[in-house]
Amino acid sequence: MNRICLAARLLAFVAIVMSGGLFADARAADPSAFTVAGVPVDATAANAVAAREAARLDGERRAIAILMDRLTLAADHGRLPRVSDQALPNLVRDFEVAHERSSGVRYLAEYTFRFSPDGVRSLLRNAGVPFTETPSKPVVVLPVLNSSDRATLWDDPNSWRDAWANRKVPDGLVPLAVPLGDVEDVAAIDAGRATAADPAALTAIAARYDAGDALLAIATLQPTGELLVSLRRVAPGGAATAIGSPTTYKPDPGEAQDAMMQRAVAASAAAVSEAWKRDTMVDTSRQGTLTAQVPVSQLGDWIAVRNGLTGIPSITGTELVSLAKDGASVTLHYLGDPDRLRVALAQHDLALSGGEGSWTLQRQSAGTVR
Repeated sequence: MNRICLAARLLAFVAIVMSGGLFADARAADPSAFTVAGVPVDATAANAVAAREAARLDGERRAIAILMDRLTLAADHGRLPRVSDQALPNLVRDFEVAHERSSGVRYLAEYTFRFSPDGVRSLLRNAGVPFTETPSKPVVVLPVLNSSDRATLWDDPNSWRDAWANRKVPDGLVPLAVPLGDVEDVAAIDAGRATAADPAALTAIAARYDAGDALLAIATLQPTGELLVSLRRVAPGGAATAIGSPTTYKPDPGEAQDAMMQRAVAASAAAVSEAWKRDTMVDTSRQGTLTAQVPVSQLGDWIAVRNGLTGIPSITGTELVSLAKDGASVTLHYLGDPDRLRVALAQHDLALSGGEGSWTLQRQSAGTVR
């Protein structure tokens, strides 16, 4: 396609943008952040109807608690507002029910609740509790176990990988994917390349699971029975970010090794979640504006940027400033600071680069995740 034809098509497209408000939904929330799925309920009452109502209310109570824990730092959980039973229905946008079973006096089911983003935001802001609502792209977990001078990733036995695969704690804002360990996984990466954070190998395994980053969860089983765990989150082709300091887990009296590893996995997953929340927590009292150049070589580039900007909570508004045959200029109004904005954009496959007075916004290239 020649430049003149491209420019003409872009100008026609911009007419749609200007007349149809293509950016009008930029403040919409990611629905997954405010959805709590798989809440089991079990209630007994005088009759089936009463049991069902009691179960639903219990599910709502537990779901809102899960949601507020998900969006806030553990250090702030003691300050979370209490939601009365009367206020709860105003926060629930809708719900789904699965696996219903009932008798004359008992009701069992599994609920999925979708909460109102505006209602939950107001609740937390009024309580003065900071929060984030930016979901991470999936993170592929590479559980390497060091024992007896041997590093194991795919070979059995690897009780550390088993513990990750069987974890019971929900992911929250950071979906964690544990590889199957099949032939393709073995070809993509091994224990040595994982420990060394080999860029090509990390890119290959992340692509297999549609992941953004990889989590290098390196555990060393000590002769004493203790487990030393170090965590690094790595963008394929990028630098590794340590999550906390290496942590030693000691078996409790009478605790089996598998149980200790399950405990270490739960703590590790919580540390990953906390690190993500700290990185994406937005100071809503800070507002900024930046104008970025958007390189465009085909209509798909512009559409990718437009679609990516939709649904980022920290972006409060967007304006198309200008259009030329080789690109566009867009102004973003946002909450917080540019670093957190950059992380939020990356989760929507957009890369923000540059600095004050010279920003570039474009489709995210392979290997650029955070």
